[in-house]
Amino acid sequence: MIKVLFDEFHGQLSCLQSQGDNTPKEAWTILCGQVKQLFGDDAISFKKELLTRQVLQDFQLLILASPKSPFPKSPFSPEEVKAIVSFVKQGNSLLIASDQESLVIKDDSINLVLESLGLRFEELLNHPPEQVFNLLPHYISSEVSQLKIREPVYIKTLSNSPYPVDIIATLPDTGKTLLAAVEVHGSNQSGRVVVLGNYLIFSDKYIDIDNNRKLASNILCWLAHQNSLDCRDARIATEVTYRQSAKFSIAIANPKSQRLENITCVLESDTDVLIQEPSKKIRFLPGNGQTQLQWTVIPQQIGQQILRLTIDIPEPSNPETSKISSLFFAPVAQFQCVPDAEFDFVFLNPQGKAQEIVETGVTFEVKAIARWKNHANAVTLRMQLECPLTHIKVEQISKERWYLTVLDPGDWLITLHISDINQKITRLVHAYPSAKTQIEKIQREVVTPLAAEIHYQVSQIRQEFDSEEIREIPFELLTLEEQVNRLYNYSTKEKLLESLQAARTENKRFSPLVEKLLQWIAPTYSPLHGCCIPYDPKLAAHLVKEHQFFEQQLAYNFQGIEGDEHYGQTWLEGNIAALLLHEKYGHGFFYKHTKVGQQLAILYRHGLLRKVDGEGLKSPYPRLLHQEYKSDIEALHHSSIILNEGFATWMELTILRRLKGSVSQTVYRRKDFLFNYDEYLTFLQKDSAYFQRFEPFYPSRYQEGYEYLEEIQTSFGAECGSKCVVQAVIKAADVDFGIIEHSGRVEFLLPSGKIKEDLLNEDDDNNVTSPTERLKTIWNLLRKHVNEIRAEQQRLQCHRHCLHPECPVNFVINKYLEW
Repeated sequence: MIKVLFDEFHGQLSCLQSQGDNTPKEAWTILCGQVKQLFGDDAISFKKELLTRQVLQDFQLLILASPKSPFPKSPFSPEEVKAIVSFVKQGNSLLIASDQESLVIKDDSINLVLESLGLRFEELLNHPPEQVFNLLPHYISSEVSQLKIREPVYIKTLSNSPYPVDIIATLPDTGKTLLAAVEVHGSNQSGRVVVLGNYLIFSDKYIDIDNNRKLASNILCWLAHQNSLDCRDARIATEVTYRQSAKFSIAIANPKSQRLENITCVLESDTDVLIQEPSKKIRFLPGNGQTQLQWTVIPQQIGQQILRLTIDIPEPSNPETSKISSLFFAPVAQFQCVPDAEFDFVFLNPQGKAQEIVETGVTFEVKAIARWKNHANAVTLRMQLECPLTHIKVEQISKERWYLTVLDPGDWLITLHISDINQKITRLVHAYPSAKTQIEKIQREVVTPLAAEIHYQVSQIRQEFDSEEIREIPFELLTLEEQVNRLYNYSTKEKLLESLQAARTENKRFSPLVEKLLQWIAPTYSPLHGCCIPYDPKLAAHLVKEHQFFEQQLAYNFQGIEGDEHYGQTWLEGNIAALLLHEKYGHGFFYKHTKVGQQLAILYRHGLLRKVDGEGLKSPYPRLLHQEYKSDIEALHHSSIILNEGFATWMELTILRRLKGSVSQTVYRRKDFLFNYDEYLTFLQKDSAYFQRFEPFYPSRYQEGYEYLEEIQTSFGAECGSKCVVQAVIKAADVDFGIIEHSGRVEFLLPSGKIKEDLLNEDDDNNVTSPTERLKTIWNLLRKHVNEIRAEQQRLQCHRHCLHPECPVNFVINKYLEW
């Protein structure tokens, strides 16, 4: 019968543990119960004296555990250390356990014993784990896959260790040893030592958590030489290539002198690993003999793989029964299945080209790349993108692709984590200031000086251009998203923002998307917001790659094409000058200083002019008002287009010629663009009652009105021509349709349908109400009376003073048309 000695002399028996019912229990109670259950009630002895050879000679197992006595320390003496080592060499067993409190606070003299065996307890300086999952195959770890611990220490193997050490359990994260076994070969049989870095596993508080009780039982059985087999030295590569074979081996040893027969070993996997010949049988294993078993395994999944091993050992049969004992290891081995590939990831710009530098606020794509080797089949892997979320917005669009938007300028680390193989790849992305910064620079260096020069030139024509109303009209370059948010509301805004997002990532030709953007996002004069000029040469460059047909429209709508030398600084300056003239001084004058323009501005500000504003109108007012006058408003708007756009075009092309340097050359390309690339009236005519009644001469909305005004200017010469054009526009738009603003509300003084009726039924030149038709009539009249007017202009010196009470243009119009 085995005799077990619990050492009381070094203080550990006085440590008390407390249960939930506050009943004190000695720390040894649980372990003593385990010993009695395995070896009988008479197996236990306690001694409070030095551990001499005489004291130890009657025992086969000595337990030294975690001194925590409040009494004065009793360190192990050199004589005791020699006696304990001699005890083990004689084929006996030793259990040594400690923990953080015992080692650091109470007494670390237990290391005097351990060092003689080539080991040492060390304080764990890392955050202490509470569970252990990393167990290696050994009899002690059979049916043990998880342990509950608290404040452990770890076991260090000394460089001069005289005995081989079997590591059985390691701590998570650090990999430091928690549990180890040592066999000390003696003359008769080997002595056995188990070293444990957390004695609380045996306490009443932890014994029944996870597999702690099973571990305690296994340790005692192994120390008592009651194990039927020994298993150790399990080997497999830490990384195995996907669907390629690897070898797993383990040593099986017979610790007894009696021969063992018909041992069955079954290797399994819960991760779909193919195992060739999973069941192996050892016909016989001689006493104290050892054999090496080997399996071929082929993993079928990427990632962490687990192998399980079951060993069935028949015990010596008797005439009546045959009993089988089993060892079970889950896991017996772990390895990482890796794909036969190299991984990387790239940042892609909207053109699909790799980039390391991005613009803040501009979404770009991150794409993971797998370079498969040796004709390996591609495997789907779980990937995550890790980045500072306070500075970067992330949207995953597929398993291998993400959209990123850097919110702040600077250098940011982006990490691709391939979860299945626990591999991380890190790259640095540099984010430079957004388009807003570029816009601010253009506003400062281009818009401001051009605006000053242009204001001087237009002020020479008429004093109205120098009015406060015109000067205060904003002229702003905006990002496309800002343009959409400023000019549109409700579903239109949402759809356009979605279209922009789609356009920035589009890599295939899809013309409807580009057509939609060009239709809705363009330089615009708003009676509510002023001149809104979209700026995004980067997106234009991206879209031109697959849509060469739209190059001109994209360049003019978005202020250039990034990377194209043709659309450089000179081109940009010319385009900004043209838009200042067209939007601010052309449309701005029309809406601020003509009667029709002022009435249209009222409708615009109240959401009645544009169809896109209709869904936001409140019910019942002004929604019912809009429904009632919808056809009138549409007819009025259409009747003013040729006059409004023609005048803005005339302002642009006329004043551009007068500007200095290369900007003046912009007139030729702008004229070509406006007249030859615009087909707005062709599409509008299909559904417009007005344009079906008055068919336009050209598809472009800019050309017809411009030609009338240009001919008027030519007829009256360089000194008076420009002044006559402006006066002709004012008279053409001098029609009161009874649209007023009263107490913050729109009022129509004419009954519903009257405006449309008057606009579409104009047979008498004297009663024309359409601004465009009035312009035609004025143009025709002035041609007939050009000599009469010029003579009167010379008499009155109109080149010096404009808006004279006796203006010859007004006089002729009033005389013959009674306007």
